[in-house]
Amino acid sequence: MWNNRPIIVRIKRHENVHPFIQALHAQHIPLKRVVFREQEVSFETTMHYLPKIRRVRRRFRLKMAVFYADELQVLRAQLWTLLGLVLMIVIPILCAQVIWRVDIEAATPELEQRLGKTFQDTFQLETPLSKKQLPSNTAIRQKLLEQHRELSWVHIDKHGGRVILRPQESPKQTEQTNEKLASHLVATKSGVITHFNIQNGERKISVNDTAYEGDVLVSGVIESGTDQVFVGAKGEVYADYWLECSFKIPTKITMETVQQKQWRVLVKGIHQEKVDYLQKKDLPNWLDPYVSIVEEQQTKTVQVELDESKVETLLIPLLHEKVLRSLPAKTIIKKENLLQAKWGNGTVEGKVLFLVNENIASPIQGLQGE
Repeated sequence: MWNNRPIIVRIKRHENVHPFIQALHAQHIPLKRVVFREQEVSFETTMHYLPKIRRVRRRFRLKMAVFYADELQVLRAQLWTLLGLVLMIVIPILCAQVIWRVDIEAATPELEQRLGKTFQDTFQLETPLSKKQLPSNTAIRQKLLEQHRELSWVHIDKHGGRVILRPQESPKQTEQTNEKLASHLVATKSGVITHFNIQNGERKISVNDTAYEGDVLVSGVIESGTDQVFVGAKGEVYADYWLECSFKIPTKITMETVQQKQWRVLVKGIHQEKVDYLQKKDLPNWLDPYVSIVEEQQTKTVQVELDESKVETLLIPLLHEKVLRSLPAKTIIKKENLLQAKWGNGTVEGKVLFLVNENIASPIQGLQGE
């Protein structure tokens, strides 16, 4: 029981210490490991005798301190300790027999939603549920594959009280098309040829040559003596050209800069605002309706005033990104030159010359042999 717990009693050295020890022996209080030191006397006993020891201590007017002798022990021979150990073993075993969540991890949210609806409509299961109520892996996989022909397999992983369904989609068959190849690739604008990326056809211009709008860059018809063989033209031809852009913007602009990412705890009913997050932690079903843990991308709004010193470091990069987004994919801007900039009335206006490298080849469909 708790009153048999061993204790250590420390008494400050005094002339009444020896009569105090004798009085304890007279009352048949067991004392163990009695140690006399220069400043104190200590001994061990149990909690059962502590009230008697205190009464005797008050009679002799001594200063006493009491400590538990088993304070550093990990496990104590007590009823509550044994009950705690039993609960630590039994509760995880009981919880392991329950399915708390059934999650679906698919390539797209749409596929996850379809599979979740099929699973619920087919098996009519509500979590938490006993593992004995969960159908076998074969039954789950067979039902899902029957309802979704686009799947080739469904992986089923079980981790404790969580079941994860990972559907695997069948490889998509690429359709063979009989689309006719272009007869020629012609230039859509003028520029200096830098490189080719040709799958079919014969080059009609060389690298570092100047091509003009409408020129044939790659021919899909090859001359073989007096005959013409149609092989088709397919590929890309890249050229450099100068692009002039005008701008007029306020000297004071407001920008948002990306800061560090951080996790945030949202409590329903307290945080009413709508939060845009990068990812969200999975929480138990009983906690998810009340609390959300999300990762946010922090931004900072700053106001910048443009001057001549910020033209190269701020204005030109902004124009660079804006122009690049307006051009076709795979286009790059090699260089930019500021032609002029004029300041006045709270604005700055001017012109920038960009050296652009772009695919200028455009296919022309025609009859074979043209």
